[in-house]
Amino acid sequence: MTTPRLLAISLSCHEPVNRALFREIGALGIPVQLVVPRRHFVGGQWRDTPDFPPENYELTLLDLTGTNQRTHRLQGLQGVVDAFQPTHIYCDSDPASMMVRQAKQVAPNARLWSLTAENMPQSLGIDLKKALETRQPAGIASALVKAWLRRSARRKVDRVLTLSQDGTALIEAMGLTATQVPIGFDPRLFQPLPEAERAAVRAELGLTRPVIAYFGRQTPEKGIHVLIDALDRIRDRPWQFLIDDFIGASGYTAQLQAQIERLGLSDRVTFFESRHEDMARYMNAADIVVLPSLSTPKWKEQYGRVIQEVMACGRTMVGSRSGAIPEVMGGQGHLFDEGDVAGLAKLLGDLLDKGQYADEAARNYALANLSVNRQAEIMAGHLRAET
Repeated sequence: MTTPRLLAISLSCHEPVNRALFREIGALGIPVQLVVPRRHFVGGQWRDTPDFPPENYELTLLDLTGTNQRTHRLQGLQGVVDAFQPTHIYCDSDPASMMVRQAKQVAPNARLWSLTAENMPQSLGIDLKKALETRQPAGIASALVKAWLRRSARRKVDRVLTLSQDGTALIEAMGLTATQVPIGFDPRLFQPLPEAERAAVRAELGLTRPVIAYFGRQTPEKGIHVLIDALDRIRDRPWQFLIDDFIGASGYTAQLQAQIERLGLSDRVTFFESRHEDMARYMNAADIVVLPSLSTPKWKEQYGRVIQEVMACGRTMVGSRSGAIPEVMGGQGHLFDEGDVAGLAKLLGDLLDKGQYADEAARNYALANLSVNRQAEIMAGHLRAET
């Protein structure tokens, strides 16, 4: 049997913290060549890739063209393929993307894998309807390009890694092979802190009461305003609210700040900024973490990476029943109906009254099912089976 050789093309590995997957695949004896953009277009601006040495894999930085995730291409990819001679190429881009199409062009004999977070029906008709509803002419062109790329993927992609049961069903309906994986957390980073270190982080942030926290993007579909309304209903309890602001100011962020001020909760809220690799410190500082996502006609929670990270830190996790959240939680933590302010308020009040926030069972579940080690095992098994 030939040993598989994996060429991984990863936009997310612009951030070194996301490279743990390839460290673990390499540890399983599979040679890995990782290709990462020298600069990545994130948050409306070009950002240089941090200087971070590779571990047990090879690393190449290439120039990225295009500012849209569906039309990105890498300059010089052919030379990397010719030198490495991969049996497989894995792109952590959606199968309906130019990056995936480019990968097949430069390595027609390698098996091609892709990754998608999509978990809602996709079609040209649906995309055109969305474009017409928003009255954006560019959306029509985008819908046509996406449909073309989707048809191309059916002929070129050998396996699509999915993040949920809904995503798996979606890919299989396209006639493609789907394999569900976690977007694994790194257990070297996300683990409980010793109590003295946890106390030090809390002191650094000025946290003296039980802490309810939100970590993640600040957009309306994430439902943070629902959480703030629920906190207002339990203002008689001794809590503090911790929320990260790593993406900077936005219209929704301003809306949240106005909501906090209107409700008179400003003195109980702590905003902070952090790199992803430091997030475990702040997760450990929390007692209860809430992901209050809200489904819309165009979106439902695709995974909720914060869930597994919080559980790995052994803290109490609360999530809405939006999209993949219940699936990722796997029977651990606590669920509430999305948008149910009263239900969330009661749940949080009960948890505060109970006063027990460490969740060892959730940590054990996350380690067994959601870690980057588990993701690497699944991928390595299929790589070997196909070689």
